[in-house]
Amino acid sequence: MEHVVNMHEAKSQLSKLVALAQRGESVTISIHGRPAVKLVPIKPQPVIGLMKEKWPQVAWTSFAAITEEEAAEWGL
Repeated sequence: MEHVVNMHEAKSQLSKLVALAQRGESVTISIHGRPAVKLVPIKPQPVIGLMKEKWPQVAWTSFAAITEEEAAEWGL
């Protein structure tokens, strides 16, 4: 269902309009009878670091530069 409301109504019922948009309904706010903005839900972003305790910790020394001997072994 599409909901079109004026700015005054949007100010007084913002929580209700946000809930409608989150459920996937179309919500348009008009100014002086002309559509101005549309409320749309934002997709949830993945949480960075989720389950990080499940992965082994890597020491910073693992990222140290390799020696010339190691480079030669790898053909670098």
